[in-house]
Amino acid sequence: MQALIPSGGTVTVGSVDGPEPRADEALIEVKAFSINRGETYQLEQPRPGWRPGKDVAGVVVRAAADGTGPAEGSRVVGHADASGWAEQVAVPTSRLATLPPTIDFQTAAALPLAGLTALRLTRVAGSLASRRVLLTGASGGVGHYFTELAAAQGARVTAISHRGERLLELGAEEVLPNVDDAQGLFDIAIESIGGATTNAAWHRLEQHGLLIWLGQAGREPLNLDYFDWDAAMSVSIRKFNYMDSTATEAEDLATLVRLVRQGHLHPEIGLVQDWTQAAAGIDSLVGRRVRGNLVLTIGDPAPAVATDGRAVIERYVAALNAGDGATVEDSFAADAVWTVDGDLPISGTWAGRDEIINGFFATAGTLFEPGSTRVEVTRMLADGAEVVLEWTSHACTRSGDEYENHCIGVFTVVDGKIAAVREYMDTGYARQRLGVLVGQ
Repeated sequence: MQALIPSGGTVTVGSVDGPEPRADEALIEVKAFSINRGETYQLEQPRPGWRPGKDVAGVVVRAAADGTGPAEGSRVVGHADASGWAEQVAVPTSRLATLPPTIDFQTAAALPLAGLTALRLTRVAGSLASRRVLLTGASGGVGHYFTELAAAQGARVTAISHRGERLLELGAEEVLPNVDDAQGLFDIAIESIGGATTNAAWHRLEQHGLLIWLGQAGREPLNLDYFDWDAAMSVSIRKFNYMDSTATEAEDLATLVRLVRQGHLHPEIGLVQDWTQAAAGIDSLVGRRVRGNLVLTIGDPAPAVATDGRAVIERYVAALNAGDGATVEDSFAADAVWTVDGDLPISGTWAGRDEIINGFFATAGTLFEPGSTRVEVTRMLADGAEVVLEWTSHACTRSGDEYENHCIGVFTVVDGKIAAVREYMDTGYARQRLGVLVGQ
């Protein structure tokens, strides 16, 4: 098979033997993978026989022999020990989570290392409500994930980044270029740069603050002086290793997937390229020209179905107007329900996707000339899973009359599918225009 092989501080595509999974490992056909900055450091002096690659997303082509984990054919995201920058990789089932069809492989590949780190940082930090948190090195994937997770818990995050506009959108209270620009004292400092930056963060902690030492991206070792403190007389220092956790990787990956699916976590992907462009992508990442995650794809990963409520309804309306019956049908959950008040032929409750397509839509089709129906959206209000749509239905009746009715529908979207619709229309106008077609 083909894989990326360390070469001169970067990688080249070459042929390697395929993986031989252990009993507790599933064999994954890789569709996308994420490159983390720490892995680029390892490329500088790679261990003999080592191949890079921790964060992968793809499809299970062989389930684990011991019966654990996802079944063959499952879409998954995983965190491998290594060797994931390849067409196939073996991953322990304790490090795999299944993916819903609403999350694409590129998005999923950006989750594991950065997402696990951020999620576990919130666990180590403890209660975050109303606490001031200083976050250095915030422009990477960890910074974006942590900011959004911590802000959702009520933390007041000061992010240190030279490219921080997105961090404000994710909930940061402020974004500053340097620690020295921060005002006041902090309850928690999460430090990943090292050297002078660690010292600066130390000096910004309140008396019983917590310094979480996450890494040393600047390659400069710490030089803390016991007698050198300001207000931080009794600071606690916690060396953080993201793999030291009370929850398994599979459990935490499943949590991250759920948060993304529900719209509570938004992976920040700065660059997506085909994996044959890996060397250029790594150069951009090392040169800090990539904000968030660098993701490389293998082949042409199938796009996910939109999960955002607004996007789902926009896709559905576009399919209606294009006469794309397959997409219209795919827009509904199998157990969807559509309800229309009144005493028209289309009134009542239509339960199940088949009944909606072959009952509700088919009945409406008997009232209008084929191909004449068009939906003109006049307003859309979206709040999470609930979407209120106001539209005008334009059509030509079977009697040859022009039809133009004003309607409102309340749509409920679950996992990227329409689960319920409550439609309101001018039924008096409908009976008047349709006349004998509705038994008048």
